[in-house]
Amino acid sequence: MKRFILKTVVLTAPIIILAIGIEYSLRQIPNDYVAKKNYLDKNAQNIHTLIFGSSHSFYGLDPVYFAKNTFNASHISQTLDFDLALLDLYKDNFDNLKIIVLPVSYFTLFDKLENTIEDWRIKNYAIYYGLKTNSLYHKFELLNGQVKANMNRLFNFIVNNRDDYVCTELGWGTIYKSEESKDLQETGKMAAERHTQDDLFSEKNVKIFEDNLKIMNQFYEFCKQRNIKLIIFTTPAYYTYRENLNTVQYQKTVEALNKFANERENCYYLDWFEDTDFVPKDFFDADHMNEIGTEKLSRKLSQHLDLL
Repeated sequence: MKRFILKTVVLTAPIIILAIGIEYSLRQIPNDYVAKKNYLDKNAQNIHTLIFGSSHSFYGLDPVYFAKNTFNASHISQTLDFDLALLDLYKDNFDNLKIIVLPVSYFTLFDKLENTIEDWRIKNYAIYYGLKTNSLYHKFELLNGQVKANMNRLFNFIVNNRDDYVCTELGWGTIYKSEESKDLQETGKMAAERHTQDDLFSEKNVKIFEDNLKIMNQFYEFCKQRNIKLIIFTTPAYYTYRENLNTVQYQKTVEALNKFANERENCYYLDWFEDTDFVPKDFFDADHMNEIGTEKLSRKLSQHLDLL
């Protein structure tokens, strides 16, 4: 028995050591989560306007075009529960915070990251922000994503000095460039299908919807206690995305957001989903801005916020 254990240790030790080395190395690759955490650690007390949300705000709102000190704390596929987790993480540091922009899209109220195909992103919050997770799976880089993809990341970092950092210092995602814009017809249909729930009134989806409204109310209570304006914001989308949406899901979202804002003081809903100021050249794909649209949207929102 002792000999068997010894052989097992001898055989497995190199694999374990290799896995630890790869895990450590993957964590050394600079990424947006580390960058945003570092910024918040150092500058949370100076932020006037704080933006949350998913890829629609990550690629669509650039703080440099805002009149007052603004930071974009959004991430790709970030759902409301993680917006709130980040707010809670730094809530005692926001000494000068006056405005929170909380983008809510067609899919937002029906989404929870752990229930999507993007659930692997939870590891970024656990590893790099230090948020708690009960899942062992979400505590390691190696257990998330494809092995080949992780090895390519590591190879590109070590050999080509290429990292996973794609946002500016103030948190705007830079890679959706106009010269690489996608077909607006095709992406409109694909994105709308991807963002539409199969069964809006299933027990699971009803609970997610109700939970997300409760999370929004927690945002509001935080803002109310500190005299902070809460701006619920829907970003523009091209008509090929809008015309392929499920009408019931869309109306349920809009009605809920209007009701939420109308019943609360110092809370505003800006629905720019069908804003005609935004034309084809502003879009990277049917539901995301490129840098041209980002500048236009950011300046417009900044001017609007100054009037509130």
